[in-house]
Amino acid sequence: MPLLFLLALFAIADFALLFTLGAKIGLLASLAWIIVSAAFGIHLIRRESLLTLQRARERMAAGQIPSDELMAGASFLLAGILLIAPGFLSDIVGLLCLLPGSSQLMRRWSGRGTRHAGGSGQDIPGDWDVGRRRSESASHDDQARRGNTPIEGEYLGKDR
Repeated sequence: MPLLFLLALFAIADFALLFTLGAKIGLLASLAWIIVSAAFGIHLIRRESLLTLQRARERMAAGQIPSDELMAGASFLLAGILLIAPGFLSDIVGLLCLLPGSSQLMRRWSGRGTRHAGGSGQDIPGDWDVGRRRSESASHDDQARRGNTPIEGEYLGKDR
C-alpha cells in the first residue's frame, strides 16, 4: 500500500511539473520533448533487452550466474519505461537509471545484496535460505571437530 501511494504521488508530481514547465516553454517544445524521450525509451528497451539477453546467455554458457547482467537489464528496462511515460520528472529519473552503477544501487535498494551460494562461491540474488545453510554447515563442522560425527550404517528391522 505505501508503494502504491508513492507511485500516485510521483505521478501527480510528474504531471504537475509537466504542466508547469509546459506553460513556460510552450506546447510544441513540450510535445517535442515527450515524443523524443518516448522514442529514445522505446529504442533503449529494444536494443538493451537484446544485448542483455545475449550477455546473460554467454555467462550461462560459461557456467556463471548472470545476476549482474540481469540487474543491468532491469535498470535499462526501468529507464526505458520511465522515458516512455510522459513527463519531465519521469524522464529525469529514467536518465538517472542510465548512469553507470545504477544497477548496483537498485540491487542495494531491493534488499538483494550479495548472497553466498555455498560451494560454488558465486552470488545468487534472492537466495533467502543462505542463513539456514550456513548455520547447518557450521554445526556440522563443529560436530566434526569434536569427534561427534554420526555413524552411518544400515537399519535392519525385526519381524514380529
